[in-house]
Amino acid sequence: MDRLADARRQPGHITPDEMDTSVNSQGQRSRIGRYRATTAHMLREGRQNPLKIAIPAYQQETTNATADDSEQFNLGHSVTDTPVTQPVVVWLDGEYYGTPDSVDYDNDTITVTDSGTDSTVHIYYISDAAASLEIRKAASNADTGSQRVYTGNLGLVHEAPQIEQPEYLRLNQTPLHNWVGTDMTVDVYLDAPYTVRWTDTNGDGTEPTNALLHVPAMVGQSEIQGLTSAVAADMGRQ
Repeated sequence: MDRLADARRQPGHITPDEMDTSVNSQGQRSRIGRYRATTAHMLREGRQNPLKIAIPAYQQETTNATADDSEQFNLGHSVTDTPVTQPVVVWLDGEYYGTPDSVDYDNDTITVTDSGTDSTVHIYYISDAAASLEIRKAASNADTGSQRVYTGNLGLVHEAPQIEQPEYLRLNQTPLHNWVGTDMTVDVYLDAPYTVRWTDTNGDGTEPTNALLHVPAMVGQSEIQGLTSAVAADMGRQ
C-alpha cells in the first residue's frame, strides 16, 4: 500500500483505440474489447469520474443502380435519438457520408442519397434494444480469476442523458477492487441481439465514429512490484 501511495500516475481513459477489439456473436455473451495494462492502473470511480458509453449496432446494405437516388433502408433493430452522440453514421464504400439525410425513429429507417451506384452502405446506429454490457478485470488470459467493475443495460444507457445522469464505476467489493496490475486485462463483454463491429468486413476501412467507450483511470508511469499478484489474491476474496 505504501508503494501504491508513492506511485506516479496521471488521469486518463481506457478506450477502444487501445484495445484488441472483436465482433460479437448476436444473442450471446461475447468479448468485444480487451485492454492489457503495461503499468499499474487505478480505475476511477464515482459520479465525478463518469463512464462514456455508446455501442453502435452495425448493418450493411447496397445502393441501387440509379445515381443520385434517395433510398430508404430498414434497420434490423430499433434506433434511438441518443443525447450523447450521433444516433446514426453512414459510410458509402470507404467514403464517410456522415449522418443520413433523415432518420425515422418511429419506423426505424434511414434515407441516404448515393451519387454513384451499387455502393456498399455501412451503417452504425445506436439502438435502444435491451443489451447487457459488462466490464471486468482479469489476472490472466483466462476468463477465470476475474472481477466485475461495471454492468449496465445499453437499452437504458443509450437513452439516458449521460451528462446529467452519468454512468460510473462502483469499486468497493474488495480493498484493491479499483487496481489493475501490469499484464492484467480490462475486458468488455456484450450480450446483444445486434451485431457490433469496430470496422467493416469488406476492407473499406470504415469505423463507428459515434461509438463511445471511455473507462476513467489513473494511468501509472511504471510497474509496481507485487501489485499484480496482490490484486489477483484480492479478487479471490469476493
